[in-house]
Amino acid sequence: MKSILQSYLEQEIWLLIRDKWYFATIINVCDDLLCFKHRTHNKDTEEDTLWEMVVKTSEVVAIDKVISVMSRKPDVFMSRLLETNRQNDNQQQD
Repeated sequence: MKSILQSYLEQEIWLLIRDKWYFATIINVCDDLLCFKHRTHNKDTEEDTLWEMVVKTSEVVAIDKVISVMSRKPDVFMSRLLETNRQNDNQQQD
């Protein structure tokens, strides 16, 4: 995992750490630690906050290079897939 993470230094990718997705820029990978930065958005104040985090590389569950995803929340993602599937079925019936 360490060598894979190192190949994405200074690039934006999705990281699944424990059970949460982060759209992150990898800053550094050394020993068994991963340092990355990610941004959160506060809907109430309309402000973004930039965070830097350090986690063990063993906590990284998955990496995804795909940038344009509807949502990383499983319930939203599934409902959008079902909606798209219904639209395709309707078009085939016409």
